[in-house]
Amino acid sequence: MFALQTRVEGADQTSHASAGLTRVTPVLMTTSVITLVAVAAIAFCSFITGYFRHLYVRDAVLLRVFFGGFLLMKSAFSFVLLALALSPFSLTASAEIDRERFSFIYQDVSYTGEIMMPERTPLGVIIIVPGHGPTEFVEGTQFLGERRFFVEQGYSVAYWDKAGTGLSEGTYDHNQSIESSADESVAALAALDALDLENFENLGVWCISRAGWIVPKMLEQYSGIDFWVSVSGTTELNSSRYMLEANLIAEQRSAEEIDLLMSEWDDYQRILVRGGTLEEFNQKTANLMIDPYFNRNDFQMTEEILVNIQSYFQSGEMAFDEATNQAIMYTEMETTLRRLSIPVLAILGRLDSQIDWRATGDLYLRAADQGQLPLSLVFLDTCNHTMQQSVTGGIYENLPEDTPACDGYYETMADWLNRLPE
Repeated sequence: MFALQTRVEGADQTSHASAGLTRVTPVLMTTSVITLVAVAAIAFCSFITGYFRHLYVRDAVLLRVFFGGFLLMKSAFSFVLLALALSPFSLTASAEIDRERFSFIYQDVSYTGEIMMPERTPLGVIIIVPGHGPTEFVEGTQFLGERRFFVEQGYSVAYWDKAGTGLSEGTYDHNQSIESSADESVAALAALDALDLENFENLGVWCISRAGWIVPKMLEQYSGIDFWVSVSGTTELNSSRYMLEANLIAEQRSAEEIDLLMSEWDDYQRILVRGGTLEEFNQKTANLMIDPYFNRNDFQMTEEILVNIQSYFQSGEMAFDEATNQAIMYTEMETTLRRLSIPVLAILGRLDSQIDWRATGDLYLRAADQGQLPLSLVFLDTCNHTMQQSVTGGIYENLPEDTPACDGYYETMADWLNRLPE
């Protein structure tokens, strides 16, 4: 079993992204700046419209609701896409590496993916499972830093565009369930397995953010995965409460103001989930609903919208935590983690304002202590949600386009991969 780590000191990681692949000849990607602008535009549109759909609400009226906690969480994931698309690790020109496209069918939709392969015989294959948002993998630069890094480490890397994005057919669905995303990933693995890739029997997964729910679902049904790198992973709960508090702290609000707004958020969530009148809602959330961070769109609750939200949340289609009234996204997550026997590296940033990194760390530790999970848990001090070097970690922190990866991120993965059993 791997030794448990609680802290890793590391040097700046820019060398991995800018000069890592010394064995290949750099060439320009076919992607242009226009592609990056398009990806950013898609993410922005998802923030304005599509993210409302992730409330799992199908009523047309409810799609217009600024459901604060959920909107904050889902809008934040759009910034994952945007930050990664604009990071230097994504914008760095690619290299002439062996590339092979593959395709697979899931729910009658044709998906297109690609495999990047090292010059030497690969040590294994690592697939990338992203979080929320559209993808532009095959002809784009998303997660290019991670892709090049894994190839440099001697692994083939496989990824695919989500439905309706990049080169994949169909319609993009921001409301795709965790279960469906896991099934899609398993379909991709089956297609990759049929290609007879070298050392596919040594199969790993790298994932980020929302995919922290997807990968355990994959592991429930696919036994061929040998190791897992979880970045900015999740607990079983929606993290909307943590996200609000962490970003208020990032904005340097006073302790008194934060306490007031969090108390009102608790009432906000309770009334939406458990019931209450519009009069009570307005009274209990008076400061929250005029807060410039929480209610950026100046949403006004109405009787009709409130009743529709409450009716849906009380319909039984969603489960909610009794203590916090937050949605339970994956009921059996801890049980699944406890059953795992493959090596897992969990990397969490102490400046992550989108997922509760402390709670996630505690969850993984319990799974290791009470189950058979071979865990390496690493907290990195200067990392935000997307593993960029950060000062506050806030969702709206204005990071320059050339912001490097945070200290220790790539070193941690390199050290861990080097210690994997043969």
